[in-house]
Amino acid sequence: MLHKIKTKYQQHRLKRAQKREDRKRQLDQIRSTPSDYDHAHISWVASEAVIHERGPVWKVIMSIVVFLSIIGGIYYGAWTFSLAIAAFATVYAMVHLQHPKAIEIKISEIGIKVGYRKYAYSQIRAFWILYDLPYVATLNIRVSGQIVDDITIQLGNQSPAEVREFLMTKIPELEGQSEKLSDIILRLFKI
Repeated sequence: MLHKIKTKYQQHRLKRAQKREDRKRQLDQIRSTPSDYDHAHISWVASEAVIHERGPVWKVIMSIVVFLSIIGGIYYGAWTFSLAIAAFATVYAMVHLQHPKAIEIKISEIGIKVGYRKYAYSQIRAFWILYDLPYVATLNIRVSGQIVDDITIQLGNQSPAEVREFLMTKIPELEGQSEKLSDIILRLFKI
């Protein structure tokens, strides 16, 4: 009886693994199949996110801040605050162990493709470009019907004038936009 259950369980795991492999193969095939988004007028490769150089001084100071926050929370009886700070610091460290991937951005006649994500011009309500070298070089798009409304795309070495000129023929530009306060703080503290 136990052997029969063990055999069934192994067969079930094998079937699940095969289904996962089939789904992965189908997804890879869909991603590798060229679409109209791949017929780009403008394309470039850029990092997913900006990589901040953090030296040993930054790491020591942030470690002290986290440690003192945890100790302060425990001292004042706010153990949930201490737990949240510890969890945040752990997740932050784990996420930043991986370097941002280089992704390909393509702007075509029907929309913008960022890596594997596709945004049709009908989804994009507006765009704006923030360009203040060496700090900021981003294309920002406001998308409707998404959880995240504003999407930031790194420009890398791409000419912002060329991108702006092409996109102005497709979608409206939001003028007078500036970098968000939260982004400025994140950049200043290299978070």
